[in-house]
Amino acid sequence: MSESTSNPANGKASMTETLAAALRQPSFLRVMLFLATTVVVFVGMRLAAPILNPILMAVVLALLFDPIYAWLRRHRVPTPLALVVMLAGLTILFLAIGLILGVSIARFSEDLGSYSGKLNDQLDNLQGTLKSLGISKADVTNAVKPSDLTGAISDALSGVTGLLSNLFLILLYVLFFLAEGPAMMNRLRRSVGSDHPQAERLVVFGRNVVRQLGLRAIVNLFTGTGVVILLLVLKVDFPVMWGILTFFLSFIPWIGLPLAVTPAVILALAEHGPTTALLVIAGVVVINVLAENALSPMLMGRGLSLSPTVLFVGFVFWAWLLGGPGALLAAPLTIFLVLMFATFPETRWLASVMGVSPPDTDAPPPDEEEEVVVAPTGQTQSASPE
Repeated sequence: MSESTSNPANGKASMTETLAAALRQPSFLRVMLFLATTVVVFVGMRLAAPILNPILMAVVLALLFDPIYAWLRRHRVPTPLALVVMLAGLTILFLAIGLILGVSIARFSEDLGSYSGKLNDQLDNLQGTLKSLGISKADVTNAVKPSDLTGAISDALSGVTGLLSNLFLILLYVLFFLAEGPAMMNRLRRSVGSDHPQAERLVVFGRNVVRQLGLRAIVNLFTGTGVVILLLVLKVDFPVMWGILTFFLSFIPWIGLPLAVTPAVILALAEHGPTTALLVIAGVVVINVLAENALSPMLMGRGLSLSPTVLFVGFVFWAWLLGGPGALLAAPLTIFLVLMFATFPETRWLASVMGVSPPDTDAPPPDEEEEVVVAPTGQTQSASPE
């Protein structure tokens, strides 16, 4: 009797063991389960994009400003005072950016009709010049419609205005992430042990992400500052606005910088003619070459690279998944994933395929772990943390 009553329990246990053994094997069932889970996660992210976008933006900004907060804590500034300093600094920075962009976009929208008329006159002059050179079949005025160009620029700037409306929420997220980040890591270490390999890998992973995003931000700051100076010299309207957009859009691989400076080129054409527009294009090319081929290798080391294919596919994927903010966050999110793959032994092969060289050991101590740094141009290199 007792044997018969124990059979159902034994049967359930054997079924559970069989299922667990099947999932542990690289079988078709395991692959299908992984793919189904991935699809469900992506669908959920796409549906939750309006909620996720401010959070992801705040995560990136928190990683960018974390070195400043860590510097304050290392100099024995109390946590509440350090948070007040970060709150004041970030509030001033965000308000300044929001004010500059808001005023500039409002003024640009007011003068949109004037710029459209000036651009139409410049295109008529260009059409006359082409005819005088014997090129009579070229119809510039019909090929390029000023109203469509100015309308597209206005729509793009309206999207920027929509992003500015979430700045206060993003600022709150950033402060919470800065305040809770060290506490969460301390709780994790206490729960699993300070010498646990996974905890050590998370520390190294966080250090790698902060380093990479910080260096990318420095390169973008150089590019944006160069664009501002160039447009000031050439007397193009709203140079600071175009410089700020250049800084943020330069995080988008390949097409970010052209998207940022195209409105400035069109504005230079409308205000000063084709010569100034060509000077803007030439100046931006020189600034980008100096930033990517001189400054970026000097900061990140020689031969740093993330596969261009990976960056482009990541841009398309994140833009599809999260919309416009996903395009802006494409490079940070792709770098985040690649560095996470490079941190854990089980996924280092995938990071190697993407262009990152794996470290020699599986889990060295955090003070001896090498940092794997990636950048959109160049090749990879490991750099010991300071």
